[in-house]
Amino acid sequence: MLGLRTRRFLRKDDGSVIVETALMITILLLLTFGIVDMGRSLFVANTLILAARDGARTAVVHPVDANLITDTQNVVMGRFNAYRFGSPAMIAANVTVTRVPNTGTPTSIQVSVAYPFNWITPVPKLLHWGSMTTSTLHAQAEYKYEQ
Repeated sequence: MLGLRTRRFLRKDDGSVIVETALMITILLLLTFGIVDMGRSLFVANTLILAARDGARTAVVHPVDANLITDTQNVVMGRFNAYRFGSPAMIAANVTVTRVPNTGTPTSIQVSVAYPFNWITPVPKLLHWGSMTTSTLHAQAEYKYEQ
């Protein structure tokens, strides 16, 4: 049989509120920061799309010379890096500029961007989106030459 003191101790609920609060705060903080992180990823994805469009637009009106790819990459990087919202800066290796078709007279310019996005929360790991800290966001734009 349990003693009187043991029974009293087991019936007390003095610390239950703090335990319940700690459990709920953990879940609420995960949800809150997950929503903020998803918002960041959407903002960065939209900025990537905008930067790719600006790069393709610039490449189409740019005179065809040896500096076409470098100038287009600089436009994309400048546009994205101005609004990156705490993400790492984009580098030229993330931007691909392609003349379509590759041979003969090109009819359009295609700009593709692949950017490594760093997550703050473990939301992607919980949703099985790959790595816990980084996902690759993609954007692509193609503009035709108007002749």
